[in-house]
Amino acid sequence: MKKIFKAHPLMIFEFLKPTLLVLFFPLIKGLVQYFTERNLEGVVGLFVIVVCAILTVAVLRWRSYKLICNERDQVITIKYGVLFKRVAKIDVYKLSSVQTTQNPIDFLCRAVTYKINTEAGNHNRTDFEFKLSVKNSKAVSAMLYGKGQPKAVKYSALKVAILAATTSSAFTGMLVAAPLINRAGNLLGIGLSDMLLNEINNISGKIETYFPPIVNTVTLVILIAYFISFVYSFFKYINFKLFLEDKKLEVRSGIIVRTRTSFRKSAINNIKVEQTLLMRLLKRYALKVSVGGYGDSKSESEVIIPLGANKEIKNKLSKYFPFFVPTEKGIKPAQTRLTQSRYLFLPAIYLLATILLSVWFALRFGDLTRFVFFLTFVVCVTIFCYAYMGLFEFYKSKISFGDNIFARSNRGLRTYELYCPKENVGEIRIIRFLPDLWYKTCRVRVLVRSERADNIRVRHLDYDTVKREVYKCFQIE
Repeated sequence: MKKIFKAHPLMIFEFLKPTLLVLFFPLIKGLVQYFTERNLEGVVGLFVIVVCAILTVAVLRWRSYKLICNERDQVITIKYGVLFKRVAKIDVYKLSSVQTTQNPIDFLCRAVTYKINTEAGNHNRTDFEFKLSVKNSKAVSAMLYGKGQPKAVKYSALKVAILAATTSSAFTGMLVAAPLINRAGNLLGIGLSDMLLNEINNISGKIETYFPPIVNTVTLVILIAYFISFVYSFFKYINFKLFLEDKKLEVRSGIIVRTRTSFRKSAINNIKVEQTLLMRLLKRYALKVSVGGYGDSKSESEVIIPLGANKEIKNKLSKYFPFFVPTEKGIKPAQTRLTQSRYLFLPAIYLLATILLSVWFALRFGDLTRFVFFLTFVVCVTIFCYAYMGLFEFYKSKISFGDNIFARSNRGLRTYELYCPKENVGEIRIIRFLPDLWYKTCRVRVLVRSERADNIRVRHLDYDTVKREVYKCFQIE
């Protein structure tokens, strides 16, 4: 049985967005003509012609979009294009994910943005994206994944808030806030960013500390950016629900922009268990899955368990994804003082260099002593965190080869576990530097097969043992 679904009329406005710049040309012509000749003759007609042309093209493009679902053959067909007709046929089992998002405007118009992804297609871009009515989107999803009654697992707002607090960063906050401030300033015709910075300077100038005023300003900017990142993450994951079926997962979250993502378990490339530095203080973890072809970056991570203790994460992993659980024993770095010193060698060098540089700068620039002290304090804290993660890597890192590959290490200031079937491994790199040749060790990097591969590195492993285990698993030398 075939069913044809047409795009929602709201898609017309989506097509109009990229062409709105064209409307500025008759507007500029009108302003110039008005100030030079004091009349608008011919401008209104030109403006109307341009608007009609753009609107006509947008309507034709909207009318050309059709989604045809063949339930019997398990094939979907997507047709679109005005002058050049394009047809895409996709086997349902080749889909990696289907994602729907609904912003406030979509909600008022009873529409959703429907995204269909495969592991093929353009890089950094969703394969197919269009507007559907809510009714049609539910019907399409039912035909693609069935009409089962999945069990819902809900997570409280408190857990979502802790996830947002422990994964947010000032850098993310700046990335979110900067475009919004610039756009708002351009719309209002004022230097909004300069006004905000002046206000921050005024506030920080009233705070009396040992450090110079610029330190207070930078600290205040970082705190504000972190708060923005926290709010963004909180509203992104609030109302988090996980729906489980035998072969499918569905994740729903969001309150302002609602997101609903469905994918088959067979589309999962690998599983990640992550722990940020703040999560480590709370002894909590987050479980994510990487789905090839999902999202605008073509290989993104979807949170499955936003927050949980180690025992809870391991139990849920075994329950939801038993086919990812490793069975082989792992290879660990040799637990000796020599190996431990290798993990702490670079932090020690960085610390010594920082102290020497800070002393030189303090003696060379006496007026900046307080500022140099502040920078030295920040860098030293970062180095101690780096050394702490090095100790974690020494005691906890490991890798195992078998039907499922498991690796545990750290990436920056995050601990990281990766679970992956050996069929999904793209590369295994065995890297040896001069010290590795001397100590008969190596570094192993596992890259998952995907367009933007997840990867993990485990250092200072016995070279002969790694070669033997890789040969047993992949029959390669």
